[in-house]
Amino acid sequence: MERQDPEAKQNHRPAPYIYLRNKFAGMPKIYWTLSSVAFLFYFAWATSAYLTVFLQKSGFSTAQVGVINGINFAVSICATPFWGVIADKVRSNRKIIVFCMGVASILWALVPASSRIVLGPIFLLHLLIPLCSFFRLPAQSLMDAFNVQTCAREGVAYGSVRIWGSISFAIMSLSLSAILPWTGVEASFYMYGIAFIPLLLILSRMKDTTDAGAPRKSLSFREMQFGRLFKNYYFLTYMVFAIFMHMPVNTSMTFLPYLVDMVGGDTAQFGLISGYKALLEVPTLLLMAPMRKRFPLPVAVILAGTLFTIEFSLYAGANSLLQILAIQTIHGLGGGLMIGASTNYVYTMAPDGLNSTAHTLNGAMNSIAAIIGNMLGGVLITFIGIRRFYSMASLIVACAIVYFISTLLIGSKILHKPIPRSK
Repeated sequence: MERQDPEAKQNHRPAPYIYLRNKFAGMPKIYWTLSSVAFLFYFAWATSAYLTVFLQKSGFSTAQVGVINGINFAVSICATPFWGVIADKVRSNRKIIVFCMGVASILWALVPASSRIVLGPIFLLHLLIPLCSFFRLPAQSLMDAFNVQTCAREGVAYGSVRIWGSISFAIMSLSLSAILPWTGVEASFYMYGIAFIPLLLILSRMKDTTDAGAPRKSLSFREMQFGRLFKNYYFLTYMVFAIFMHMPVNTSMTFLPYLVDMVGGDTAQFGLISGYKALLEVPTLLLMAPMRKRFPLPVAVILAGTLFTIEFSLYAGANSLLQILAIQTIHGLGGGLMIGASTNYVYTMAPDGLNSTAHTLNGAMNSIAAIIGNMLGGVLITFIGIRRFYSMASLIVACAIVYFISTLLIGSKILHKPIPRSK
């Protein structure tokens, strides 16, 4: 029998297979460890996307849902930088993530039961969900800081690690779309804590990674020198941009179940939309490494904002679940760009020793944006309808991009400050 040439056999492999094999073969152990952390974190995180659906099915109006989400993010404004400062102070994002997610997992599982008691709505609104948010919402910013800092120190591309988070988010979201119509959305609250168990076990065994030159011992607040961060022109202007950018971006997903319901879709299958969106983040995350070599990170931020502007304008005319799903293609591509670009951009602007503080301050700005968006969004939808709400969201994102471009031009051309590039 004639032996087949291995090289010829390789040439008959599908192009995606060859690309992925060349992309991931020979990756160091730390890459797979970080990828496992990203995979497990977003696998669990996907289960928390059903809060709006749960409140909607529990009889809350759009205005009440907006208030509840607004209060959540109001808590997050304080909690996110608080935990970021503590993480920098003790020199360990990892330990703070483990603590926050452990507490949040227990509290989140109590939410469905609280809605069945006489004072359920008041309890949900004023105590349990906000308390859970104090521990739950900062975790994503802390995880971003942990991953991007470790990737930078180990010479690993952050985008190639973060794709596993998008993949796992998609897997869990699609799975929930199949499961929750049978079990009810309450099951997602219990699955949240269960899904975090393997992640917490891995994190508890990992070592901490600090910035180059930063001491590993705990620091006093005076030694941390927060003024280094607040004197950075690009960081401060980006924080303002983050508020206006994420105000419609965060709110659009909060109220999307109402658009799904309007066009006759099943909101219990909302995970189908979230999962599809997460999968579409993968291509742009994979492209982040070559893009960073050719373009400054702000270019990717501007492109992401442009895609969001197009997305929201299309929602205003969507008439079916299939159309909404197709529009999520744009959100996925834009989301991948924004995740990869914004996280790395914040890292480039953060002084050594204040990486977690910078990322959690960025998370706090997102929370401020979410408060404004949820508070105004719920009321606006009540008075002008869901379609006009998305038209307004498109306009706000467009204005935010114009502002961001102007800050870059002023900084580089007038103030003669070089635009931050990768560390």
